Amino acid sequence: MAQDLQAVDRFTHHAMATLFEVMVGGHEEEYSGQAARAVFMEIDRIERLFNRFDPSSEISRINRLEPGQKLAVGVETFECLALAEEARRATAGAFDINARALVKYKGRETPPSLDLVRTSRGFEARLPDAEAGGPSLLDLDLGGIGKGYALDRVLEVLADWSVENALIHGGTSTAIAIGTAPGACDPKRGWPVGVGGKWLCPGIPDSFRLRGRALSGSGTEVKGTHVLDPRTGLPAGGHLAAWASHPAAAVADALSTAFMVMTTEDVAAYCERHPEVWALVVKDYGDCRLFNGAVALECE
Repeated sequence: MAQDLQAVDRFTHHAMATLFEVMVGGHEEEYSGQAARAVFMEIDRIERLFNRFDPSSEISRINRLEPGQKLAVGVETFECLALAEEARRATAGAFDINARALVKYKGRETPPSLDLVRTSRGFEARLPDAEAGGPSLLDLDLGGIGKGYALDRVLEVLADWSVENALIHGGTSTAIAIGTAPGACDPKRGWPVGVGGKWLCPGIPDSFRLRGRALSGSGTEVKGTHVLDPRTGLPAGGHLAAWASHPAAAVADALSTAFMVMTTEDVAAYCERHPEVWALVVKDYGDCRLFNGAVALECE
């Protein structure tokens, strides 16, 4: 049956306190809709694991651990927590999923710690006992990495449905793309995704092409100074807005938050150490800095 390769089918779904959208090209609308429903089911499943407001979620149960206790968790929670810890270490604490506890109890409690253990029967999250790590309080929040992790997972769903051209985003803040947008004159150009907003970035394109990678953004444009520096407990003073791109959406999600907190010099140094990452940060209106621009513009 003939397919209109110029058409893009769009489907939306509320999850994780935001609106997810799937755009699929190259298939009939009915088939694309079935694939999108499978995507949304996977996102809902991950939300049930990560939702800290749901007392039955794995994250809520981890937050209730007392020193010396452990909890068996699924591979999704294990992987996401491991990625979050890797991001924390790589950004010297500028990104921290336990920022709420760090800020609330700074100077009054031992810094919280959590051990992730792979056992012969699966995965465990363990809170060290008092002798090993001292009293510890957790208030884990995957809001800065969970949406990105969910987007990474749904790529496997799309592969099962033989979808090769798609763009998926969560609340427009984090997006990941595979293949290319239907109708593009060059099949390597990917999907156009806008950046910059009202910040007026001279000499920098207002959109970039995504293909086989993700882009995430954070800023003060909508919610004001809502990002806190986990190291100080104060509002982030590094940048007005920040975008980060990486092949993995979870990493891009975490980095866009971290880059809001970090200084411009620290972001530049991070990108120099990680050539697979590109970043755009806004210091002030009209004062924008693009790092690893060759990576950002390779599909333009």
